[in-house]
Amino acid sequence: MSNPESEMALTVKELTKFSQLTYRDQVLLLRAFFALAVCRVRLHAWGFQKLQRWATRPANGDTAVDRLIWAIEVASKKTLGASCLCRALALQRLLSRNGHESELRIGVEKNDNRFGAHAWLVYRDKVVIGSVQLEKYELLTAWRTKISKGS
Repeated sequence: MSNPESEMALTVKELTKFSQLTYRDQVLLLRAFFALAVCRVRLHAWGFQKLQRWATRPANGDTAVDRLIWAIEVASKKTLGASCLCRALALQRLLSRNGHESELRIGVEKNDNRFGAHAWLVYRDKVVIGSVQLEKYELLTAWRTKISKGS
């Protein structure tokens, strides 16, 4: 049985941590929560191509890649239903909006009579989210963001 007081203490602790972040990190973390929430809804409501357009639409932000990864990792720990696909799409969205190219990959595995799938995101040939046991998965599809440097 859960203890409401300990849950409240955890919430206060998290709010205290949040208040100690810089304003820029607070905004970034809120954007990550928003991207994850929007992604969860759109995974159920939109088709694959529309999701791809949403996740890869570029913009002129200037946030560093490591900060974007941090924000998605922190926010996804507190977001109910933040699947590997949701996390990868949300991070791709933030990366694209900040001028960084990435590649979302989806792989499948078949083990005995069971089927599994996994999504991960690659930035500059390095897996930045979803790197768990990738050797089990056969690449099914991938899409890359295209950021034009002249715009």
